[in-house]
Amino acid sequence: MRCHVLFRGLVLICAGLVASLWFMHYLLMHPPAFRLPMGDNLKLSLGLQRTPVGPSGNASVVKAVKATSRAYEGNGFVVLHGEHPGQALLSTRLFGVIPWRPVQVQVVPKQYVSVGGQSIGVRIVMDGVLVVGYQRIASTGSPAITAHVEIGDTLEAVNNHPIHQALDISRWVNQTSGGVRLTLRRGQIRKIVQIQPVEDELHNRRLGLFVRDKTSGVGTLTFYDPQRHRFGALGHIITDADTGQPVQGKGSVFNAEVTGIVKGASGQPGEKTGRFVASDGVIGHIESNTQFGIFGDMAISPHREDVSLTPVAVPEQVHSGPATLRTVLHGQRVENFTVEIQEIVHQDTPATKSMIIHVTDPRLLKESGGIVQGMSGSPVLQDGRLIAAVTHVFVSDPTRGYGVYAYWMLNTERDNVAPSVRTAKLISVAV
Repeated sequence: MRCHVLFRGLVLICAGLVASLWFMHYLLMHPPAFRLPMGDNLKLSLGLQRTPVGPSGNASVVKAVKATSRAYEGNGFVVLHGEHPGQALLSTRLFGVIPWRPVQVQVVPKQYVSVGGQSIGVRIVMDGVLVVGYQRIASTGSPAITAHVEIGDTLEAVNNHPIHQALDISRWVNQTSGGVRLTLRRGQIRKIVQIQPVEDELHNRRLGLFVRDKTSGVGTLTFYDPQRHRFGALGHIITDADTGQPVQGKGSVFNAEVTGIVKGASGQPGEKTGRFVASDGVIGHIESNTQFGIFGDMAISPHREDVSLTPVAVPEQVHSGPATLRTVLHGQRVENFTVEIQEIVHQDTPATKSMIIHVTDPRLLKESGGIVQGMSGSPVLQDGRLIAAVTHVFVSDPTRGYGVYAYWMLNTERDNVAPSVRTAKLISVAV
């Protein structure tokens, strides 16, 4: 009996050792990774009383520098300086003795942009025509329902004739007799359906649909790159106001001015009211609509007299604490307001909702109640760097909202060269 107990204990000890070895192997093979702009310093918390030994691999990429505060010395902190673009491993020792999990550091080129904050008007012409509702024709109902056309579908062709605007549907449907062949896109799937139009009281053949071929609204410019003449704005994807579907298409950007503020309250998000400054003409062209905002080309700086450049922070440089939000409350004047970064989300790969932003500025709270619709894309700065763009407001608390890392926006824009704006519902066209 005693031998049996000892044997079981030995088995458990061996199993624990195997699990520990596997866990240590996993830690060694999957070191945590940090980004560091070239020429900048980054303070890392190593934890567990770990002591940095030094970079290995490409040692010229990064070097450890002396901490500027005694609080960091000997407490698992290290300050690194980015020397050259590339990757290096920082070896560490637990309690200064036991070799422990290394830290991977990637030094990236420092990126600069001209910070925005201006109100912009956005107009997108859709690829195809979006179905937003059904229309009853005489006493027969909607032929589209019978043909299983769904709200949110994008109509692309009638009898193989491409559809570019709503009026194209009526034209091609009324130039034929009998049934028509409708090509549509539902998500990523293309379908062909047969539909039998019905005549209305004026003898026009109709499909029984309400459709939309364009959308527009007012948002905020996040950044402008004067060297490449590129811009990023909004910080989130534009969706159709009725269907919630992402808007696919190309568009134009205009200067806009704020004509009023509807103050937000708990359960009732506020909004900016504004209008396009048509006399300025088109100032940019939208090429992509992504989950991180809209991006495209902009030939002339919207800043006019101010084209100063600001570095863009990598996510590791963003921290809780005070920050500055730039946006427009009146006319076209960009102003700075105080906010607090309350929560930071660790994101190794691009994702939305990177942080929670709390408005603390007394005047902004008095005039708008906090974050309102139309502020989407408003840039946020901290420690002299562009760190984020405002994207959403909490319906239950308009003083708080989400922000997305500006680093994700900038690199999404660069990947697309070669994807709250309030979308205004234009009058839907019946077909």
